[in-house]
Amino acid sequence: MKRLLCIVLTASMIASCVQPKQTPRKVLFVGVDGLASWCMEKAIDSIPDRIPNFIKLKEESSWTLEKRAVGPTASAINWASIFMGVPTEMHGYKKWNSRESAFKPYAVGPNGMPSTVFTLLKEQRPEAESVCIYDWDGIGYVIDTVAISRHQFISWNPDSLSTVEYTRQYAIPEIERGLPDILMFYYVDVDETGHKFGWGSPEYFDAMARWDEALGEMLEALEKSGQRDNTIIIITSDHGGKKDKKHGTYADEDIFTPLLVNGPGYEAGQISSTVMQYDVAAIIAKNLGLTIPEQWRGRSEFKL
Repeated sequence: MKRLLCIVLTASMIASCVQPKQTPRKVLFVGVDGLASWCMEKAIDSIPDRIPNFIKLKEESSWTLEKRAVGPTASAINWASIFMGVPTEMHGYKKWNSRESAFKPYAVGPNGMPSTVFTLLKEQRPEAESVCIYDWDGIGYVIDTVAISRHQFISWNPDSLSTVEYTRQYAIPEIERGLPDILMFYYVDVDETGHKFGWGSPEYFDAMARWDEALGEMLEALEKSGQRDNTIIIITSDHGGKKDKKHGTYADEDIFTPLLVNGPGYEAGQISSTVMQYDVAAIIAKNLGLTIPEQWRGRSEFKL
């Protein structure tokens, strides 16, 4: 009897180390740099007509406005955790524009950097297609570009390319031709505006409204192409910010950012579980049908 109990407990422990695969879905990952939860709460309460697409999607999604960033609350550090599934102390990206690990990371993948969800996809499903499009060049150093089918940095300037036009030119064609297994589309406008005018400023809410219009066009393209029912939409951010035009501290304004997960298998409602930045990688990996590494700290499951 004791031997049987030991076998059962051992099997349970092994199962808990690596979460099982699920049937792969297409993933549309929308990364919005500098989207602060406190500003989102204010917009939902006071100017809902300016972010109608986010609000409608939120009502249909599993969501939280209390996803916690890792420290320090700066971009490269947190995008690294979002794609690598581990905290700062494990991946080694420790500055706003880190381009490599500053100290020995927990493990190194084939590209000489910690493995990302794109590394796992290449290793476990080599036939799968991944596309990453971004308008801040720092993203290219945290996504493992060697493992990605296609990636493109767009030099963004609000005077020559609006947020909506950026979406129309680079995201909508990817959707219309048929989503790759994962399309990662990243926006820098909200963060740039926060640094220029301050988080919570009228200009910041203008930037949120521009992004919301772009989001609406992506959702419409998904509907028209008949792909919405088989697509997991994930929307999140790396950090928030404060009225003084800065972030990087452990203040609530910097730490908390939204997370929305929408699609088959996800019920509408507020997430009650604690959600960390590195959980996002596990959620993406699960929906791509990947086995999550035992070393990752991210969890793919949460409760409403």
